[in-house]
Amino acid sequence: MKRLNTRTAPTAYIVMMAAWVFGFASTEREIPALLVFVLLLAAGAIHVAVGFVIGRWEGLALAGAPVLLGLAAAGQDSTLWITLLLLMVFPGAPLIGGGVYWRSWREERDDPSADGWLYGESPR
Repeated sequence: MKRLNTRTAPTAYIVMMAAWVFGFASTEREIPALLVFVLLLAAGAIHVAVGFVIGRWEGLALAGAPVLLGLAAAGQDSTLWITLLLLMVFPGAPLIGGGVYWRSWREERDDPSADGWLYGESPR
């Protein structure tokens, strides 16, 4: 498998969210609570990871993809897309933003420029 980069990460995110929406969120059957917890944690980790890989604030626009997938999966009369909209407002979009911020923080921290002391690095 090729490594994810800024070009392939949005596609991978949409495919993973499509699998999450169609395979988990739109089901009508009873799912064990532990599995629900693990799948929600996995979705959160995916959001942070895509924000980190993309590393640009424009990546926040991807938070709209699961809402559109929910509309496609269950239709406009369903509450699925509204639930997904609320989950993308919080915690979805903030988790993507957290990944973007984490990447920018790491890049600034690892910056070898002479003005590194401005970023809080200790002198060597």
